[in-house]
Amino acid sequence: MAESSQASAKKNAQTREMRDAFGDTLVELGNLYEDMVFLDADLHTSTKATTFKKAFPDRFYQVGIAEQNLFGLAAGFATEGFIAIPSTFAAFASRRALDQLAISICFPALNVKIPGSYVGVPTSRAGASHNCIEDIAVMRALPNLKVADPGTGAELAAVMRRSLETPGPVYYRVTRYGVPELFDDGYEFEWGKGVTLRTGSDVTLVGTGVMTHRCLSAAEALATQGVQAEVLHMPSIKPMDSELLRRSAQKTRCVVTAENATINGGFGAAVAETLSESCPVPVYRIGVRDQFVESGGVEDLFEAHQMQPRHIVQAAKHVMEMREEMSSWLVHT
Repeated sequence: MAESSQASAKKNAQTREMRDAFGDTLVELGNLYEDMVFLDADLHTSTKATTFKKAFPDRFYQVGIAEQNLFGLAAGFATEGFIAIPSTFAAFASRRALDQLAISICFPALNVKIPGSYVGVPTSRAGASHNCIEDIAVMRALPNLKVADPGTGAELAAVMRRSLETPGPVYYRVTRYGVPELFDDGYEFEWGKGVTLRTGSDVTLVGTGVMTHRCLSAAEALATQGVQAEVLHMPSIKPMDSELLRRSAQKTRCVVTAENATINGGFGAAVAETLSESCPVPVYRIGVRDQFVESGGVEDLFEAHQMQPRHIVQAAKHVMEMREEMSSWLVHT
């Protein structure tokens, strides 16, 4: 068992919800970028963007509950040379305003940075209308759009900083959840780069967003059973670190993915697509399976959708068995 010194988990660190880091980082970036404007869909108290409104009232625009207009205005600001941040829940960004996002922003590759708040299972009691599970699948299908799912508040801040340095449209997820930090101070997010958090040779566990912590917990449980799991963290979903993924899969020859989203067209699907072209191995996807997320407690929902560390452990054993079955089949053919 080994952990990267760059990415040592701070298990005892105090945690805070990612949206708090979002609000604080908005103010930091507002001080650095005078051409940055924030467009709100009447959700700034929920997303914690009230901090930016107080600090820069002349650069805060309240659009109201009109998401198509939100993205249309963002496109207009970007066309005039501003860095536009249209902010709403991921469910509304990926469903209600999809046409405006695709044609008005992604097609001309405008400089718009899109935070999708309230993503996945931790949205909890908001119900199917707000528990957005399809945004990864939708957003990664749009040309010219980069997609990120940070795992912690500090990594979200790093993604936000990098997004403003990146030309063109960017989408990043903001989970209403808090987990211990994954990295030491000084970590910098890079597009198309993943991180090896733990080395191993028996199975690869690939997490994105807050699910990476559950992969680490699963790896610890597997280690007590004599199974050494390699854990990769992939905050950059599009582009993805296909080389790191391929090298790990070549070593372990079986992979489990974990995402706080639907597995239909999501992160796990992206991993499977990548490996099918370079290193075909058994892949099992942990995430929401072709159903809507109902209201409930956060951990209850993680349990109901089989997204707890013990479910990742079970999946790891399953793909290891699949690997041996495939090896046996190849020997006899």
